[in-house]
Amino acid sequence: MYTTRTRKQGNSIVVTLPASEEYPIASQKEYFVFYHEDGTVTLVPKIDNPFLIAEEGAYYDSEVWEDMPRAGEELL
Repeated sequence: MYTTRTRKQGNSIVVTLPASEEYPIASQKEYFVFYHEDGTVTLVPKIDNPFLIAEEGAYYDSEVWEDMPRAGEELL
């Protein structure tokens, strides 16, 4: 198990993450930070918007809606 300490730097708290071959973390990568009530901090890697490079219709699944009955004035 790895351990680390926090330190204050200006108005921020800095956490240094130990380097690990088993869990490589890239330098200068952006993360979303989530703070939990129990003191846990979760870092989630920020990825580019996958919809920007997707082909038209790549995320559309027409089969999901085929058997859906109409409930009003929807266009299917």
